Amino acid sequence: MSEALYSTTKDGSRTQTRDGEKAGRFREVKAACLHRERGVTFWRFNLEIELGLKQARVAYRINSGPAIGFWVPGRGQSMNIMFHSCNGFSLSVNSNEFTGPDPLWRDVLNKHSSRPFHVMLGGGDQIYNDAAMRDTTYFKEWLQTKNPEHKHRADFSEEMQDELETFYLDRYSMWFSQGLFGMANSQIPMGYGSYPHHFMSTRVFTGLGAVAFKYYMLFQHQSVVSETQRDEPSWVLGASPGPYINELSRSVFMFLGRKVALLGLDCRTERMRDEVLSQQSYDIIFNRCRSEIVKGETKHLIVLLGVPIAYPRLNFLENILTSRIMDPIKALGRTGLLGGFINKFDGGVEILDDLDDHWTAKHHKPERNWFIQELQELAASKSVRITILGGDVHLAAVGQFYTKKKLGVPKDRDHRYMPNVVSSAIVNTPPPNIMGDVLNKRNKIHHLDAETDEDMIPLFEHDVNGKARNNLHLLPRRNFCSI
Repeated sequence: MSEALYSTTKDGSRTQTRDGEKAGRFREVKAACLHRERGVTFWRFNLEIELGLKQARVAYRINSGPAIGFWVPGRGQSMNIMFHSCNGFSLSVNSNEFTGPDPLWRDVLNKHSSRPFHVMLGGGDQIYNDAAMRDTTYFKEWLQTKNPEHKHRADFSEEMQDELETFYLDRYSMWFSQGLFGMANSQIPMGYGSYPHHFMSTRVFTGLGAVAFKYYMLFQHQSVVSETQRDEPSWVLGASPGPYINELSRSVFMFLGRKVALLGLDCRTERMRDEVLSQQSYDIIFNRCRSEIVKGETKHLIVLLGVPIAYPRLNFLENILTSRIMDPIKALGRTGLLGGFINKFDGGVEILDDLDDHWTAKHHKPERNWFIQELQELAASKSVRITILGGDVHLAAVGQFYTKKKLGVPKDRDHRYMPNVVSSAIVNTPPPNIMGDVLNKRNKIHHLDAETDEDMIPLFEHDVNGKARNNLHLLPRRNFCSI
């Protein structure tokens, strides 16, 4: 590993002024064996880099291979951040219609070449593993079991575990190494639970969750399940194991430069249909924020959520899909006549799973409102601006919370002002324009409490082709976010 220095010309191009390897300024870093299985070894390199006065490129080689580099900020400089979500295609999408997964990653790398990103934040769906329903034998047979009691009592057999572990290992290895996403991974550091309880608690789904969690830890945290905060100080571990994935939730708190902090909330491990995180875990998370954020020095807290929290309401659709009027349609769907309208897991309406995921779903709304009020209190007590990042919905948008205008609080002094930047999807298909228009009609000013309003910010006057747009709030195009 070696450091290279670059100078920037007036036109923005960079010229290398020193090659650390040629100058003998390099060091060898020993790898630690993290995990071995199926003929594959996971190695971890722990790097400690002293920051200079200016940003610098750090080059590395693995086993005398080609030199690859990543950038670190200068001392005291806030990191340049790239945020994305939905990095894959759903099973129903023909990826050839979108020229595969590379187009927007090409844009990311082009921007990285002129203004380097120091960190890449993924806001959910880093990889799509829906193909487990199609590319397995034992798990697929279980999914196709018609009798609910047989499905509930079925064992998570050794054969099923073996095929799912093979599937996840192969899928992660392929997706994280292929194409321009794999290239971005090498150059930019990378900083479940909406089905009913009776279904999530089956032996098979519990086993599936354990397998998925293991490979999530290996590939996305470069860690193993047994490691704790002593191994990775940025983790904020939950109070108790989740009900279905029997592990502690792993939220993340770290600084992205002296003035900017990141809170990445694990909204999956503890998730139930009526609760995202337990009160005890929230207490741990907010205590960590209060102890780490320095008033007057930390200027900005970025809160990363998988799903938008300021977004048009979908309650009308949720109410229809959960009403008794849908029972005959569900029965028809279970015969297979309605294609993908009924999901293969619990016989519910497919889109309802996505609706249950939203913070504004009726199961989550009280928790959501409390969470926003806690963030407001944190912003006020620490004098820190808070920005929320979210993905999942395959649209670009920016929602906002703010003090009611009649109270006359200027935005630069408003601790309730929190934008929610929604960036989705960098790979997956966007919804049709008509869906964006339907959501736009649901956009109005909502009243969180007596002091706080929320709505969407009108931003998108022109489409990507330059044409004027009527829907200024929601852009159904593939996208990513640069901060």
